[in-house]
Amino acid sequence: MITSPFDSNIDYTAQMRTATPLNQGSSTSKNPPSNAEYWLNLTSSMTQAVAEKFVRMPAVTVLGEVVEQPTSAELQRLEQQGDVFARHILLCIDNKPLVMARTVTPTSSPDVKALKGLLERPLAELLFSDERWQRRGSLQPLILANGIFGRSCLWHQSNVSDSGLLVEEFFLPGLY
Repeated sequence: MITSPFDSNIDYTAQMRTATPLNQGSSTSKNPPSNAEYWLNLTSSMTQAVAEKFVRMPAVTVLGEVVEQPTSAELQRLEQQGDVFARHILLCIDNKPLVMARTVTPTSSPDVKALKGLLERPLAELLFSDERWQRRGSLQPLILANGIFGRSCLWHQSNVSDSGLLVEEFFLPGLY
């Protein structure tokens, strides 16, 4: 179990792996709270938006980088079979987690190198500063098994074949 310095009883990585598209596969329709709409529809950098709200840059805590099986929802979005390289992080202010994020790419993708090279820098530094990175498709609202809302977005490098990053971000209560 991967733990964080914030709460040793929480396995953030396992929580993120429970993500499903909002209202898919559940018998009850769940709607995000109204204060989540801004975050669900944000098209700019999540890191920058958190920095603006809290008037300082959030810290990036890397929970882990592993090769693993993708979830069924990730398989559908990536449209590829096989293992993925997954990077799990928390965005925090004063050691308080505000956003959990999971980024996955097929292990055969050239994007693995870009993810490994980030260390504790936010992924937004790469995606929003290099014009070769482009969003593919729309934002997809997600929900975790514990009721936390989030979203996913697919990115690719326009000049690189087999490029594709699926970025999933989940909004913890402290963000609101």
